[in-house]
Amino acid sequence: MFKKFIDPFAYLGPISLFGALVYYTVSGWDGVSQALVLGGLGLLLVYLIVHLGRIRSAWKTRAARQGGTAVAMVLLVLGILVLANFLNVRHNRRIDLTENQRYSLSEQSLKVIESLEEEIQVIGFFGGDAGRLRFEDLIQRYRSPRMGFQIVDPEEEPGLAARYGISKEGQIVVLRGGNQALVDDLSEEKITNAIIKVTREEEKAIYFLKGHGERDIDDDGAEGFSLARQEVENQTYRAQSYNLAQQNQLPADATVIVSAGPRIDFLPTEVALLKEFLEEGGSLLILVDPLTEFGMGEFFADYGLALGHNVVIDASGIGQLFGLGAAAPLVSEFEEHPMTQELSGVMTFFPMAQNVTTSSSPLDYRTQKLLTTSPRSWAESQLEEGEAAFDEGRDTPGPLHLAAVATLKVENLPDSDEETPEVVSRLALIGDADFASNGYFDSASNGDLFLMAVGWLSEEADLLAIRPKDPENRRINVTLGQSRMIFWASVVLFPLATLVLGTTVWMRRR
Repeated sequence: MFKKFIDPFAYLGPISLFGALVYYTVSGWDGVSQALVLGGLGLLLVYLIVHLGRIRSAWKTRAARQGGTAVAMVLLVLGILVLANFLNVRHNRRIDLTENQRYSLSEQSLKVIESLEEEIQVIGFFGGDAGRLRFEDLIQRYRSPRMGFQIVDPEEEPGLAARYGISKEGQIVVLRGGNQALVDDLSEEKITNAIIKVTREEEKAIYFLKGHGERDIDDDGAEGFSLARQEVENQTYRAQSYNLAQQNQLPADATVIVSAGPRIDFLPTEVALLKEFLEEGGSLLILVDPLTEFGMGEFFADYGLALGHNVVIDASGIGQLFGLGAAAPLVSEFEEHPMTQELSGVMTFFPMAQNVTTSSSPLDYRTQKLLTTSPRSWAESQLEEGEAAFDEGRDTPGPLHLAAVATLKVENLPDSDEETPEVVSRLALIGDADFASNGYFDSASNGDLFLMAVGWLSEEADLLAIRPKDPENRRINVTLGQSRMIFWASVVLFPLATLVLGTTVWMRRR
């Protein structure tokens, strides 16, 4: 009778140990998991002591030895699973094997987090489990001791939701001191931009010149610059158009002045104002398309820069990858410079570009070339009827440079004192404006190059990195007929063929 009472221990012991494993996976090693392990081992030990004689006699049989071997193999597999589970819980590490690193932070986000000097708090307002899990998964990738997060159910805490202006579930608030930013969509790009916004002490202004045929930042067409303006504003800058000739004065709060695709020269009064802007430590970005009337040779010569006034041809055929011809040079080699150091391993291309050269600057500006084309490129001096061929002695052989920068440390500024930080005048010249237009901004790393140029000119070190990328749409769209074919093939034909084949083999063996 006593032995029959002990018999269930043979089942309760393993069940208790399995329960301990499950509980440990969920809640960790605490009193409950310890009690389950001790209880399971105790039940098994009692069973073995009571049935020791039966076990000895049964072990001598051949079936018992074979069964013992099977049990040993099962215990070995369980031991490996337990060890793997322990290592996973205590020393877990994620490896992102997706093509565009979808589950890893971008270089820009990492730089923004590394540059945090004060603590910030991210509060996600989610009621459902799905939203909570997505929010936790994204926020935990930031992993910074200066960044904390909290999840709040807006229905359970309506007062807190009203305090931060929450109008719907799924919104996120980023806080730093008295600064806050509201995020409507759960994405790395939106959260990183919100962090940039709350950590900036002042809003920097980017002015896009107009009046010389420049690209319009309000134009949504392929040649417009509305995407560039939108991304600049996402980086917490204030972007607006500015007519220098009409205003006849420099914008007082300008951080960077951009002239994107001018077709005619600046007026003498505008040239004087731009020189004054650079003399005071300002930053200027000029993107110039080829085959226009824009020259400004004397202006650029003062800073050690010059335009090639030609069309760069790339005979390597790489431009065909983007559906373009030979007049779209592709750049995969970048000179060592803060503006391009994060572009290593990526590519940019420039539809209809001209090369840029450097020389000594009478104003003592320091120049540096950027963006090197392939050796199979050249600067075509005479493009006739869309055809080009390299002419020895007239065309310039590659590799060429499509961009250059000029810098000068500015001293003795008005109203300056000894504690004033170093001020550097910066001028960047790129021989193409198409690369940053709406039609090509999101192609390759064109948009990243433009934003890095703006970030370098505005002296924003944490913005000199590749932006977060939107997940690629990998859905496959099929027609009704294709979906029916997939259904019949996968649900009916393949299983039926397997059944017929198995039946045939069974009947032959029989």
